[in-house]
Amino acid sequence: MAKKKPFNVQDLYPEDYYFDSDAFYADPEGYKFTADDIAYFNAAELERYEAEVPMSPYEKRLLRKWVASGHNPADNPGSRYLCMSGSEPYDFLDVYRIDREIRHALKGKTPAEKEAYLKEYTGYVDPTPEEIERMAAVKSTPPYVQRRYEKLCRQIFQLWDFLSEKRLQNEAQEYLEDHKDDEYPVDFSFILD
Repeated sequence: MAKKKPFNVQDLYPEDYYFDSDAFYADPEGYKFTADDIAYFNAAELERYEAEVPMSPYEKRLLRKWVASGHNPADNPGSRYLCMSGSEPYDFLDVYRIDREIRHALKGKTPAEKEAYLKEYTGYVDPTPEEIERMAAVKSTPPYVQRRYEKLCRQIFQLWDFLSEKRLQNEAQEYLEDHKDDEYPVDFSFILD
């Protein structure tokens, strides 16, 4: 039986790779990165990442498989247990470690205990009866009213954004406080039309 060659990060670099920097700098916005460009970048990132981040040999093997499958070490693979938004900077290793921690904590628990643990872990709070009632009211609202309401909310947001940009939000807030008991200057019956 032949002895298996040990893995080397250099094995991930494409053979005879050359980055066409002239084409890139001629049109940076329109340049299309090739599969070799991406593989080269990912391999370089893996080398840098392995030098900076301490990890176990098993984690290193998992990370290398992740990169060999065409991903970047900083890519988020998605958690098995949590919904992670794009705004959170979790990379492959972060997600693996979080999932491992949760998996060990859930071992031997009943389904109800697992649910309670995950709710506590994520900070989930059950909705209050008022919130449930409000959500039910939103669901029962006709779609055309919802669309008009959403459009109105966007317009109000854009107006507030404009006021903030012009540094007029304090004056606007004072005006609202002074006139909070006044009748609405706008007839909102158009929503029901």
